[in-house]
Amino acid sequence: MSTITFRVSEEEKEFLEKISEFENVSLSDFVRQQAIKAAEDLVDYQTYRELMEEHKKKDESISHEQMMKELGL
Repeated sequence: MSTITFRVSEEEKEFLEKISEFENVSLSDFVRQQAIKAAEDLVDYQTYRELMEEHKKKDESISHEQMMKELGL
């Protein structure tokens, strides 16, 4: 397993320790989980932006009324 080291202030360290205790996980597990979650969120957001750009180029959206009419409702 690899090790990543980063610097934080004493206040930040204390804060992270308190939150990890609250979450009932080690500081290492807490920081790892949050870093991975943040990275996944960034990938999801980038994917969303790319798909929205594609959608804007070929927008096939219809109104609610049009959908109801097509469904015969």
